[in-house]
Amino acid sequence: MNVCILMADQCSSTSVAATLDFFETANVLHHYAVRKNQRQEGNSALFRVTTASMDGQSVACTGGLRLTPDNAAKDLRNPQLIIVPGFMFNILGVLPSLAEMIRWLQQQHQQGSYIASMCTGAFVTAQAGLLDGRSATTHWVFSEQFAQRFPQVNLQAERTVTDDGQMLCSGGSTSGSDLLLHLIRKFASPQLAAECAKKLLVDVSARSQTPYACTTFKKNHTDAVILKIQIWLENRIANNIHLEQVATEFGLSMRNFIRRFKEATEQTPIQYLQNLRIEKAKHLLESSQEAFDQITLRVGYEDGNSFRRLFKQRVGLAPSAYRKRFENVPTDSPGSGEQVQALPPTSGQSLGARQQR
Repeated sequence: MNVCILMADQCSSTSVAATLDFFETANVLHHYAVRKNQRQEGNSALFRVTTASMDGQSVACTGGLRLTPDNAAKDLRNPQLIIVPGFMFNILGVLPSLAEMIRWLQQQHQQGSYIASMCTGAFVTAQAGLLDGRSATTHWVFSEQFAQRFPQVNLQAERTVTDDGQMLCSGGSTSGSDLLLHLIRKFASPQLAAECAKKLLVDVSARSQTPYACTTFKKNHTDAVILKIQIWLENRIANNIHLEQVATEFGLSMRNFIRRFKEATEQTPIQYLQNLRIEKAKHLLESSQEAFDQITLRVGYEDGNSFRRLFKQRVGLAPSAYRKRFENVPTDSPGSGEQVQALPPTSGQSLGARQQR
């Protein structure tokens, strides 16, 4: 299979290197399997990989590393699979400069090429219109911008890999390995993909981006009253908050409160409060040794079972599993509860929630 890694300025060098390493591993393992079974040399590579930039010139990757491609894209013949690397956190600034690359991808798609985008590379294929009406994913940090910019795409931000016929995508950063194993599985065999995973020490179990995602709390709006309410909620998440009382406190009718709050923050008040509390609970699970029942009370819930169900539903992991994966407190750290109390509540720290009545 002819594979092209299509590079451009500010693309991720990690995406390029990982693709080369995974397909080389697949080729080596296939070679030895053929040799073992047929008692002769297996000379035919499964994946014939080349790198290209639009003009054949070297590209400056994110972080400054320069990579020199094998070819100019216009000189390639019949690339059966095209890999679009991610662009880290530069994609929105870089996208306007990729018009030539986008046109070339459109042409190759019309000729039957498979196109797999890694991380924020999905913005490139979506800009080309190739994801319209299809399932796709991208880095969770950019999921809101992606959804707003490309409403015709069926974005599945929680997924690490999507495969919709000719178009494939992966989520953020290391989920590129999930995509590469999927490609080996798809175009070679499940057995070879499993062997590659073993040799490269890559976990092949199903994953989701959801546990890694953090809710953002929009404050760069112009509604001063709603901003005051946001700060008021952040400082009182441990309390039994009734939204009707919040509206009265700030001189708003309930209907006007809900409308203005959603316009300003892009969340309803109840969603916002629950997300605040879940983020706070995540922070406490990461940075303290407090029992979850105690965390439940600290974020404004009384029923630990109810909050545990909500946490798993929203985060994708049970609280104990989340702590195991993301805990960052040394085992001998003194008074972790006191450490957390010393932290001022911020918009990115709070979560957990007592259900509103």
